[in-house]
Amino acid sequence: MATGFLFWFLAALTLAPKDLGLGSAVVAAALLTVQAGMLGVGPATLTLLPSQDDAGRRRLMATSLATVGLSSLAVATALLLITLGLGPGVGQAWNDAAVTAGFLGAALFASTAYQLDHINVAQSRADLALVRSLLQGLTQLAVLLFCLASGYRTVMAVIGAVAAGAVGSVILGMHQLHRAGIGPRWKEGVRLSEATKLLGPALRNYPLMLADRAPGYLLPLIVAATLSASATAAWYVVWMMASAVFFVPQSAGYSLQAKLAAPGSELALAGRALKISLLLTLVSGGVLLGAGPIFLNVLGPQYAPHWILLPLLVPALILSCTTQIYYGICRAYARFAESTAVAVLAAVVAVMPGTAVAQAYGLPGISALWLFAQLSAAVIAATRLKNLARGPGG
Repeated sequence: MATGFLFWFLAALTLAPKDLGLGSAVVAAALLTVQAGMLGVGPATLTLLPSQDDAGRRRLMATSLATVGLSSLAVATALLLITLGLGPGVGQAWNDAAVTAGFLGAALFASTAYQLDHINVAQSRADLALVRSLLQGLTQLAVLLFCLASGYRTVMAVIGAVAAGAVGSVILGMHQLHRAGIGPRWKEGVRLSEATKLLGPALRNYPLMLADRAPGYLLPLIVAATLSASATAAWYVVWMMASAVFFVPQSAGYSLQAKLAAPGSELALAGRALKISLLLTLVSGGVLLGAGPIFLNVLGPQYAPHWILLPLLVPALILSCTTQIYYGICRAYARFAESTAVAVLAAVVAVMPGTAVAQAYGLPGISALWLFAQLSAAVIAATRLKNLARGPGG
């Protein structure tokens, strides 16, 4: 959170709004590629890895990393071609070959780093993910500062920094696994039979994962195509602030899933996970409400008026605590149909009217639409959690 705040703060402070808007749209496209290219492998890893023996874990790690890397590259290429054909917004970025290469690199290594996060959480080694996240954030900052100090203040300064941070995270992650003696077994794991065994449970996770996460990365693309590049820059700075806080409820849901997948676990863990998630999100959201307007005011008149988006986005983050715990339980107990239906409902509410709402009401309208989508999902999730709590072990 801290390095992310500082990264986008410096980028917004030094880059022209047009360049920052286009750069943030390309980053959003890369992160959308990560979610689409995961194929549900990350959540499936949280369920499968804890029950494997040592050899099985190492094969599963190799298979999952290779699958995610190849699928992310394929999705990135498809997204590039689609947006190139559409033209306005992010499509115009592909006129620069360096930006295109940076986008593909960011998509490949960010997806690999994201899968390493799932592996660490499944092994109850979130401390390793923390160290890699710190390195990733500091590398991004260092590359951005180098570009700014060199007078290189273009779209590529942002894209290159994001890609470099992901590369650093992956290199450290592989070193951590091999140092612990649990490195991936590439010869055994990178086989079609192993990939087939993984993709079965992974693809059952995929619709839920995609419906839950993709809207957050589609909205910046909608803003870029509907409004101006300057509006996209303002939206993305605020959106990244909110996304940093969203990692709290998301991590709570994934950690709960990994714990429930372990032998002898009880559903009562969900209550404690929900309390912790709510507490940390309330604290983080309070910090965002207090510090966010100050950050935006320092950035200048282009960004300062958009503090009004924060009171709409923070309640949405708090509501997501309930929804993410519910998703974690559903993933652990293979309740994919009902949880995917809830996620699809929220996605449709958030994305389908997005263009019309942006044209009519601008960024406040998009924020209100997101809040309403999260409220819709949270009401259903809370009702289902209440019913589950009445059952055995609830």
